[in-house]
Amino acid sequence: MAHLFVDSTYDLTLGLLKDDFSWAKFSTFPNQKASEILQLETLNLCTEAGIEVRDLKSVICVSGPGFYTGLRLSEGFVDVLKFSGIKGYSFYSYEVLPLLGIKEGNWVTKAYRGEYFIHALKGEETENILIPSKELKDFVVDKSHFYIHSEKSIDDLGRECMPNAIGTIELIQKHPEIFKAIIEKNFQRESYYFRAPEDEFRTNV
Repeated sequence: MAHLFVDSTYDLTLGLLKDDFSWAKFSTFPNQKASEILQLETLNLCTEAGIEVRDLKSVICVSGPGFYTGLRLSEGFVDVLKFSGIKGYSFYSYEVLPLLGIKEGNWVTKAYRGEYFIHALKGEETENILIPSKELKDFVVDKSHFYIHSEKSIDDLGRECMPNAIGTIELIQKHPEIFKAIIEKNFQRESYYFRAPEDEFRTNV
């Protein structure tokens, strides 16, 4: 049996893990509407590996931080699979760092209302903060070791300020062994949204 990885935080990423926690398949679908391809690409992934979706051992998704629409897509999909008896797990993007033994760094992503979200990690101490975009340049001057979810998760200002930032989605691809720890530690993270549903779907009248 295999484990399915789903991430629709920004672009859709799907991966199929073997029992030894190596990748059987790992694919990212940039600039495509995830809601239109998630089910089909999951089916294709499993078909290529010669397994049925119902035979998956578990499904693991990223629960943020991120925006409501992107997160709810993968979380809703995971819920459906869980109803079918498949075990479900979830984790935050910035948790990749301690899972890999990284003890210091700043995980940065776009938030809302012109702000940046920062998860600061220093040893056992962590802090989640929001700063206005105008303060990002000053923040990075005094800090080091920057990480992001992916290129899609930051804007031009972020790229200018953090040109050498490492993507956690890249680290996930290189180090699939982290999923063994996620399952063994039974990671079950609540959704971490940047924007409440009532703001996400607000209409102007």
